[in-house]
Amino acid sequence: MLQEILHFFGRAICHQIEERSLLASGKTLSVCARDTGIYIGIFSSLFYLHMTKRNTNITIPTIRTSFFLLLLMAPMIMDGLGSYTHVFESSNVRRLVTGIYFGLVLPYFLYPLVIGKALKKKAQPVITKAADFLIPFLISCSLGGLVYWGGLPFKVIDSFIILVIFSWGSLLVSFLFSKIQHNLLKWTFSIAGSLAMLTFLSILHKLIIS
Repeated sequence: MLQEILHFFGRAICHQIEERSLLASGKTLSVCARDTGIYIGIFSSLFYLHMTKRNTNITIPTIRTSFFLLLLMAPMIMDGLGSYTHVFESSNVRRLVTGIYFGLVLPYFLYPLVIGKALKKKAQPVITKAADFLIPFLISCSLGGLVYWGGLPFKVIDSFIILVIFSWGSLLVSFLFSKIQHNLLKWTFSIAGSLAMLTFLSILHKLIIS
């Protein structure tokens, strides 16, 4: 039952091609290797930022840092384009690693906007020291290794990935309710919106491929 539920929500954002997906406990994960990497990366930097920066006035990275971060997104874009246009064959290791780099970057730009402090006076860049990037990077590498080498049971890995997808979706949907001042109400709507969005996309995906 749990596997079917996880597969249902994974279908909302992924093609779920088996040969492009990783295995855990002999079972195929609900999203492909590239998406697995993306959400490992998102979790790592989002977790770090929330634990260390949520009470700080932060804004997006400086121009120089932003350029470096955007460069990290390029390998996944190139790998994806090369693979889908059949210029070269990719591998699950490459998909996982480039996905991690891509996902790692996203919260540095979106998290300051979500917590609503990016435009406040004296807001400091979200990255002010090397640890602000290196710690999430090491977390993501560790998680990526555990997932790739099957260091955790299927239910743990797959539930974790779908939970991160759901949480990231809630974070993005929260932009629609940014004017709501009451946090409990705002996040109730955001979570419900994320659930509705993923359900709709999963059903739509099923209808398209059937």
